[in-house]
Amino acid sequence: MEKTIQALRDLLKEDKNNSEIWFKLGYAYFQNNNLPQAVKAYEAGLKINPDSAIYWQNLGYFYYELEQYENAISALQKAIDLNPKLSIAWTELSSVYIDTDNFDKTIKASNQAIKLDPSDEVAWINLGSAYYNKKEYLLAIDALNTALKLNPELEFAKKILKLAQNEYK
Repeated sequence: MEKTIQALRDLLKEDKNNSEIWFKLGYAYFQNNNLPQAVKAYEAGLKINPDSAIYWQNLGYFYYELEQYENAISALQKAIDLNPKLSIAWTELSSVYIDTDNFDKTIKASNQAIKLDPSDEVAWINLGSAYYNKKEYLLAIDALNTALKLNPELEFAKKILKLAQNEYK
């Protein structure tokens, strides 16, 4: 991966205004587990080409992984503004909201992701988790059962489902 990163950096010496090279460099840094450098590269690319929803979504994911939640929300919202049908951006946004205990916004973002992609198991898990945290156990059970129908191996969903079922009794 170091050779790829160096090759992309060399290309940028020739053309610093090529957003695609910046995005490829950012992805290479991500693959190399260097999220701070991935963020810098994506930010540079987005200054040149700010109209790519998927790159805003990727940047939001990087911020999320770095636990820079406000930046993640901002980048993901920009992705959604550019492409409201980008379901992965809605799912990532719901993940940020669940991690920041904003359960009402988690529910809204998860529902939007599910509306766009009903097979999105992460959105279903986030939805179930948010309902569980709001003590709406029947809704949590329904959402988590749906996630498990999509993927029966989801250990986290199984755990939260069991807790919700115990609370609902």
